[in-house]
Amino acid sequence: MRYIECEHCQKRYPSNAKFEEAARREVKVRCKACGEPFLIVVYEVKDGKSQPVKQEAPRDDDKFLNTMIRKARLD
Repeated sequence: MRYIECEHCQKRYPSNAKFEEAARREVKVRCKACGEPFLIVVYEVKDGKSQPVKQEAPRDDDKFLNTMIRKARLD
C-alpha cells in the first residue's frame, strides 16, 4: 500500500499516480485536516514497516515500451 502523510498532523492519504508524479517534482499540497502545506513524500508499507519510495522519473525506453504495450492492446 502506498500513501502520503502530512508532516504536521500525521494524517495519511492514499497515493495515486498524480501524487507520485507530484512527488517527483517536489510539489507541496495543503492538508485537509490541519490546513498546513507539506511536501509530498510517497511511503510504502512493506513487511509491516513504512519506507519512503524512491521517486525516479521513468527512463525513456520504459516510456517507449509502455506506449508500445498500450498500442498493442488496443489493436
